[in-house]
Amino acid sequence: MRSVLKSVYETLYQILPPRGKAISSDLVFALTSKPYVYFESDAHPAQRLTRGAVTFSVDFELAWAWRFARRLSEDCVTIGMRERHQVPRILERMEEYGLESTWAIVGHLFLEKCSRGKDGLAHPEMSRLGHFKNAHWEFKEGDWYQHDPCSDAHNAPAWYAPDLIEKILTSNVDHEIASHGFSHAGFGSYCSAQVAEAELQASLDAMRSFGVTPQTFVFPGNEAGHYGLLADKRFRIVRAFPVNWAEISLPVQREEGLWHVHDSIAVDLEGSGWDLRARLLRLMKYVDRAAERRLAAHIWFHPSLPPDQMQEVLFPLFRYCAEQREKGNIDILTMAQLVKATKAATVSEEQV
Repeated sequence: MRSVLKSVYETLYQILPPRGKAISSDLVFALTSKPYVYFESDAHPAQRLTRGAVTFSVDFELAWAWRFARRLSEDCVTIGMRERHQVPRILERMEEYGLESTWAIVGHLFLEKCSRGKDGLAHPEMSRLGHFKNAHWEFKEGDWYQHDPCSDAHNAPAWYAPDLIEKILTSNVDHEIASHGFSHAGFGSYCSAQVAEAELQASLDAMRSFGVTPQTFVFPGNEAGHYGLLADKRFRIVRAFPVNWAEISLPVQREEGLWHVHDSIAVDLEGSGWDLRARLLRLMKYVDRAAERRLAAHIWFHPSLPPDQMQEVLFPLFRYCAEQREKGNIDILTMAQLVKATKAATVSEEQV
């Protein structure tokens, strides 16, 4: 029943104006038992974790995510350049508080440069998505790679980010690097197995030049699919979950062998009209619920979120999580570390 209500709410939410989104979201949170806890003794370790956990995942995309996004007030390059400016600041705060996070990075950002093929197409070796329209994107004409400048990191910094990736890898905090596909193509029903395979392989090839072999995949647009192919490519973990209303929970391993990790809530807020202090308090409640139940809250965000949301919501949330960790209430874990902790709790019970 919760799954049906969630789907209905999300459909209605999409058509509301910005202020309506804020009011409806606050109302639902106040009148329900959110954040919802999903715990199944058959799927999860009965004794849960030693203490609660909080996981941060960061969808690092620059301009790639926003090329065909619907209902945007800014162009993709403007958003990408804001993200480029804010990533170092976010890394600094993570280092200040000692927060390890999972950075889900679009594969094209690992490139120093690229050029057009003889036919004039960007990345002619890649299989293309056909035109489609859904709640997130509207790709109705042209080529999937039509925005790619086929330049380099110096001349087109919204499309390449080897310098920022190097900052993540050399940070004094041990971050996890996950794949977010090569060109930010979702894996929904519009994505063929041929396109998905090309996206995964190109991403793995680009990451290999930095010595990175990811075990975690975060679906672009949170549009999931092709699990068997991900397992064949030796991924072990995905940000997707079989129970769509689960907000406080633990990973579960499914039949294809992948560990599925829930996502609790995004930091980013769409449009204006939000009470940022109320949003911070809501996110803190997710942390508290995870601590109370000795389960996990998984909070994700885009580094391109508006500066006021970064300053008034994200950074205070970082500080609160660090404080709760110092009090012994939670651990702060990457997605891979969260899976490892869940497996360890399960093995411990089996030994007993």
